[in-house]
Amino acid sequence: MAARSLPLALAAVLIAAPGAPARSAVLPSDAEQVAPPAPAAPQAPVQARPGWTDSADSPRTDQTVDVTKGTRLVLSSHAGEVFVRAWDRDAVRVQASHSSRDRVDIQASDNTLRIRTRSSRGPGGVVDYTLTVPRWMPVNISGTYLAATIEGTAAEVSVETVGGDLTLKGGSGAVSLRSIEGEIRAEGASGKLHASTVNDSITLSGVSGDVVAETVNGDVSIVNAKVSSLEVSTVNGDVRFESPTADKGTYRISTHQGDIRVSLGQQASATVFVRTFRGDFSSDFPVTLPKEETGRDTNKRFNFTLGSGAARVELQSFQGDIHVSKGPLRTREEERAWRRNRQGGKDQAFEFNASPGLEAGINAGIETALEHLRHWDHRAVPGVPGVAPLPPAPAMPLAPSVSPAPPRPPRVPGS
Repeated sequence: MAARSLPLALAAVLIAAPGAPARSAVLPSDAEQVAPPAPAAPQAPVQARPGWTDSADSPRTDQTVDVTKGTRLVLSSHAGEVFVRAWDRDAVRVQASHSSRDRVDIQASDNTLRIRTRSSRGPGGVVDYTLTVPRWMPVNISGTYLAATIEGTAAEVSVETVGGDLTLKGGSGAVSLRSIEGEIRAEGASGKLHASTVNDSITLSGVSGDVVAETVNGDVSIVNAKVSSLEVSTVNGDVRFESPTADKGTYRISTHQGDIRVSLGQQASATVFVRTFRGDFSSDFPVTLPKEETGRDTNKRFNFTLGSGAARVELQSFQGDIHVSKGPLRTREEERAWRRNRQGGKDQAFEFNASPGLEAGINAGIETALEHLRHWDHRAVPGVPGVAPLPPAPAMPLAPSVSPAPPRPPRVPGS
């Protein structure tokens, strides 16, 4: 038998064995094809629950250490969450959950209670802390991927992390909150507050004393504050300051690409210095801007006095608008609605000031384009038999001669 006939003979043996009726090797027809399986039922929504593993096998630390007044708490941890709350006892309770390779080291010496996360292999893992401290105890927390929340303390607070949100309720004296990739929120802090982040926002409420707030990519909001010295700076973000000024207080607000909105109150007493480069200025107070001088845009750099001018307010924006208000500031949604109402229901981002001749030419061009659209048959396809070709477009008239636009008068704030 030739080599090429061996597969055919082998197939015949497999199809029909000796003594058995022959079976057809023909494939089943389309009607006899097996139907594909029915699609699985969609997964019903699953309700997630907050929290991490609560296994009883997970190592846990729960230790209480007595302390005396004047002792400072210093916590250093690589990653995790830290929650600090205050009580009236002269003791510190340390509660932590961590993996089997990590341990919590607590040592007291030189008026300092140190809490460290140590690991048997490599850097420390994720450890979540809950610390209960005396209200008078200063708190110092540092880490890499660490988020911290501190509530109820009445002493100095210092928190520094690379990635993590920081929230503070309370604190007095020297208060420092620093993060790179994290949002910062502080409420009710007093003394000297320094809040700094890079890629997130800063929100301060009810703070008092001296305040410094710095960010690169984020907004800064300060409301209901009683500060005598304020330094706010951001690169890509808006600034909102809604608080009364103090006599002889100094308030400096600067942004590169963002708007500045301040509310100084109905009875404001301040000397306000304004400087913009590519932005507009508006005010609820009756402020008349200076006239433009040749070679110098005085509308971009000026100052005015409200009341007796007891406080000094400096507002500077490179590519953003500046607004000074008497009452509560509008939210962004309320601001957009206010602009639409002011512009007759048109949501416009800029004003167009054209001479009568130029405006007539533009209107004529628009009417010609609309007339062309009215004569256009969208069903007509050129080159297809039985389909009418497109009608020729009417001739577009030339725009009338355009005269130079008259100089634009200075805008009166609040108009």
